[in-house]
Amino acid sequence: MDRQARSQPAERVEANDALPSTILVDDFIDDRARGTVIGTLATTGGIRHGRDVEGQIAIDHGALRFQPLVRPGWGRQGIAYGPFQREPGLVLMVSLSNGHNTSQGSPLPDDIARRFYRWLRGPGIDPWPRRLLALVRSPRKSLTVRRFLWWALSTSRTYRGPNINENLAVGWFSNEAPMDPSADGCCFVVHAAEGENGELWARVGERCLSAFRRLKNIHMYYVVALREQGAVYYAAADQTSFGVPAFPMMRPIAIDPFNKDEKLFAGVHQAALGQIGFRVDTRVEAIHVGTVPQFAKTFGSAHAADVFDGGLPTRPAKIGGPWRSGGDESGNFCLVDPGRSSGLIHALVQIDKASGAGGLVWRFGDIDNYWLLKLSALGCSLVSKRFGKEIAIASHAQHGLRAGITHSVQILDWGGQVSCFLDGVRLFEAHAGVVDMETATGAGIWKCDASAIRWHSFEAHPSEVPVPLMAPLREHRRLLGTCLSYADSFVGPHGELEQRTTEFGNGQWTRTLGGGIIDLDGRGGACVRASVERPNPGRTFYSLPWDLPRFADLEVSILPPGERRGQDQRSRAGLVFWQDCDNYVCVTTWLDDVYPGASISVFIKRFGFEELYDAIWTNVADKVVWGKLFRMRVAFDGNRFEIFIDDEPVMQRSLTDIYPNDPALRVMRVGLAVNWEWGDDTGSVFTSFQAQR
Repeated sequence: MDRQARSQPAERVEANDALPSTILVDDFIDDRARGTVIGTLATTGGIRHGRDVEGQIAIDHGALRFQPLVRPGWGRQGIAYGPFQREPGLVLMVSLSNGHNTSQGSPLPDDIARRFYRWLRGPGIDPWPRRLLALVRSPRKSLTVRRFLWWALSTSRTYRGPNINENLAVGWFSNEAPMDPSADGCCFVVHAAEGENGELWARVGERCLSAFRRLKNIHMYYVVALREQGAVYYAAADQTSFGVPAFPMMRPIAIDPFNKDEKLFAGVHQAALGQIGFRVDTRVEAIHVGTVPQFAKTFGSAHAADVFDGGLPTRPAKIGGPWRSGGDESGNFCLVDPGRSSGLIHALVQIDKASGAGGLVWRFGDIDNYWLLKLSALGCSLVSKRFGKEIAIASHAQHGLRAGITHSVQILDWGGQVSCFLDGVRLFEAHAGVVDMETATGAGIWKCDASAIRWHSFEAHPSEVPVPLMAPLREHRRLLGTCLSYADSFVGPHGELEQRTTEFGNGQWTRTLGGGIIDLDGRGGACVRASVERPNPGRTFYSLPWDLPRFADLEVSILPPGERRGQDQRSRAGLVFWQDCDNYVCVTTWLDDVYPGASISVFIKRFGFEELYDAIWTNVADKVVWGKLFRMRVAFDGNRFEIFIDDEPVMQRSLTDIYPNDPALRVMRVGLAVNWEWGDDTGSVFTSFQAQR
């Protein structure tokens, strides 16, 4: 057995070793063409195993590239390393950008002839002869042929296999090409969540625990730390976003106490990329495997924990200080206070008879203030006690404890949201607020009948923990400007925006593209001249000259038209980065009655041809709604861009993720965009604009 098996005791890392130990590092520094990656050497420590059935895995620009499959499905595209022998503290860390967290494999929703017509027509900006000539000159015709094949095999008549809603899996698996990662090993799985974009799952026992929805299309870090049995899951992003903190801090996502697989492969696997015929590639920047002494300890990153096997303990907890007992008319509490709020609480429970009942308590300030999850054979309930008044949040009779069965109970509590799970099944989701998080830091168990219920392996983790690196990771420089070049609040008399001078920076607005018109409304807004009856006539740009071709940071406030769904009001407003009429990027919102949620979309024109179905987007749920002002910010260095809505990052990508051989775009003008995207704008209002360098 090779070094990766690590079965000899002499090679094991002791828990008292201070630093992590590296076993395998793959930073993808060796460029490789499509179909030539599997079987080559990692950067250090191993061979790249896996599957590349369609020959679409490549390496370029320092990252692994997964390209869309013509036939989506598990076991067809993925990279794996190993096998490794399970040992406590064996850790996999992966740094990646998933193509679309809402990627799905399913038949196309429209007629194939209608789709080809739309592809030929494009966004409707260029006359047909010019567009066809640009297509002939396009450097990416081979991708176009493959796209057509994908579409031809994805009609309602030709699509084979089930609809696929789980698109990415990262973690430890029992073989190098798992056919169903949601039922294999210890892994993260990304599930398409429609208008809420992505849903992050973690495998617990025989199912996947849904940690949270609204996972944006941003660069992510996933860590799966093995235990003697099971694993602990952590996740982070480059910047704090919904559900995840900013790396190098990481959020404990879930604990699996059950998996016993001894031989495991570390891997990243893709089943589907893109949605309804759109495409974008997944980029994996790093895969590291090593041992972390902190995670080799029994409870890893917990700040309060105990084996807790038996009656109410009187000794100090293994981690977190002394246990203290207390109770009220409903039962007994056994509590420990780590001095910080807990984001993940987990314990195992078993009842010896049907009358047994117990629960987990957290956010405990005193006997009159706490949260409690109650469990019994008859069902479960979630209660909150505030200032001595008990409030029943929710109850559930379908799921309960079974005599003689060891159950996993988990609480996730961060961002003001509480989620409760039994054996990976979500029981409750509630808004808890953050008022008492700093002072009500006690956590523990509740026993109604101590003789009929047994708790053990209790642990509480902070909502954010530092995860030691096994090897250096590439740093992503934050693309934000610091020096203001232009600012305009659009205050002034009613009239067209054309030829207006900005309030700061002395720039002159010019209509750069399209036939639509933006007017000053006389009330501090620049309004798209449009209505439901007469929408904006296609893509329209108004821009300002820009003298820093390699960077621009733009921000705009937008008020979508209408007041609510059902009024047929549409918003397609945003920002543009312009090199010339053949090369530009526009970032715009998509808000429409026909879909439950909104999105932020990126359309790219290069070398005179715009591949319409290379547009990429991220769904943002209710961050963009009718009649509610929001701020969009986009920082762009000619290749990499970061998009924020109300200061939350919602998308991070590079143009080379889409077109690996293209040079950087030179930003010569910047400004406002009104886009066509399967419909036109009906009257969005820009209320401010600024550009920084």
